[in-house]
Amino acid sequence: MTSATGPSRAADAADFAPLFAPLRLGGRTARNRIVHAPMSVGYANPDGTVTDREIEHYARRAQGGAGVVITENFAISVAGRQMPLQTLVSDEDQLPGLRRLASEIRRHGALAIVQIVHAGRYAGPWEEYGCRPRLAPSAVSFELTPGRVVTPQEIAPEEIEETVDAFVRAARLCERAGFDGVDIHAAQGFLLSGFLSPRTNRRTDRWGGDFEGRTRLVLEVVRRVTASTGADFAVGVHLLSDERVEGGWSLEDAVRLAPLLEDAGAAFLFAIPATFETMRLPRNADVLGEPAYSVHDSEALQRAVRIPVVANGGLGDPREAARVLRAQQAQAVGLARPLFVDPDWPRKVAAGAADTLCTCRCETSLCLRTQLTGSLCERWPDSARARGYLGYDERTTP
Repeated sequence: MTSATGPSRAADAADFAPLFAPLRLGGRTARNRIVHAPMSVGYANPDGTVTDREIEHYARRAQGGAGVVITENFAISVAGRQMPLQTLVSDEDQLPGLRRLASEIRRHGALAIVQIVHAGRYAGPWEEYGCRPRLAPSAVSFELTPGRVVTPQEIAPEEIEETVDAFVRAARLCERAGFDGVDIHAAQGFLLSGFLSPRTNRRTDRWGGDFEGRTRLVLEVVRRVTASTGADFAVGVHLLSDERVEGGWSLEDAVRLAPLLEDAGAAFLFAIPATFETMRLPRNADVLGEPAYSVHDSEALQRAVRIPVVANGGLGDPREAARVLRAQQAQAVGLARPLFVDPDWPRKVAAGAADTLCTCRCETSLCLRTQLTGSLCERWPDSARARGYLGYDERTTP
């Protein structure tokens, strides 16, 4: 990185200027185009309510200068919950914590958005997989964890309607709590993305079959959510952009769906390649280690729609992030682990101090190994690791 003194500061400001232009999301405007992308950290209470450390975790990323803070996926129902310490957005009891979370993120100048999900065939707890139904479009067996093959239960038509209602209820709770929008999760193999893929959706009713049938559910969820919330409430979609497996959902399919989502009311899209299952294939083994690994997909989607597409994954280098925006391959960049390890990433880059960024090595993947109990980072100060999160009074150093 260049020195953060003298003329280089002006050069850096010009290089990074695309990152700091305002971003319009539906009826809301973010102060810049840096989006805290969803990343499961597991800081909620076991009953799904919001904790103080969860509030401070997300608000600290807003304090660090992100324009938009999107939470990890919050489950729309107990049946759709994946992790044991995953927040729920399903009933009135959760509103007080949600209100505090939204207020604290917004207090630091960022838009506050909740990602909402039904985990589908990945619903937990995994050690009890056979004890209660795990819903999927079709009863297609798959490898849940290495060496363990399981079969989910085909969701019934009445359960599909209940699921749509649950997405709407979750979005309305988020709006009442003071959030600026929701990000509907239709990627990674969770329930909505399972309907998109011909590999996992083998239904013969109106929710399956051809492209129209397989995309019906996600479009219905977006339409119902946008119709049930205010005109300026931003409704986005975390979209499976390419399943990266033969016979699966393709980038061409995603490009065809993107303008339909826009017409249905979507205010922004994420391009998310592969699923938990297909990421394990040898052909995809190194995908997550590649810089800017979703940019090809985000560019294809961005060409198909007018709304912002967020490029996400491998964009921790601010010069590469700015280049993506300058090349119009996306209208915003999503940062998950870069902001987990260093929440001051936006402020440092804006100040011409990009050479002081604390970067994610991911050599031991401590954040992933501690996800079930509350994610930690090996680059954090000892005090933050001991406390269990990096909060307001903590700073990172390279």
